[in-house]
Amino acid sequence: MRLGVAGFSHETVSFWPGVTSLEDFERTALYGADVIEKLRGTNSSIGGFIDVCEGEGVGLVPICAAQGGATATVADEVYDHYVPYMKKGFAEVAGELDGILLALHGAMATESRQDPETDAVREIRHVMGYEIPIMVAFDLHGNKDKAILREA
Repeated sequence: MRLGVAGFSHETVSFWPGVTSLEDFERTALYGADVIEKLRGTNSSIGGFIDVCEGEGVGLVPICAAQGGATATVADEVYDHYVPYMKKGFAEVAGELDGILLALHGAMATESRQDPETDAVREIRHVMGYEIPIMVAFDLHGNKDKAILREA
């Protein structure tokens, strides 16, 4: 079994002035094999994915891991960078995957999207089809509704 893995996480604090930029995310963003190498054994969602999957003999295909912390509204350019990157990465290995693991937060808002995480999962689902399961981990106090259940 092989699972694609990616993360795009941010907790938007709506009263924080300004925006959280792509540069803010890129300071700690990881791509490809670095996702596994740097997050293995960490106390993070992706670290948990790695530990459990490796322990069960499940192969992982890492795409990216981007976190912006708990700061101001996310700039649209951030979504416009990471979501297409994830879609392209998953599409390139679609025939090799049995599922997708996504580490999101559940409380992200961008300049023009009130529910960018559901939008992202919907866009990935559109590329991957409904035959492949998409599993999503959220922070315990994320703000999600039933819309995402149709896509994940």
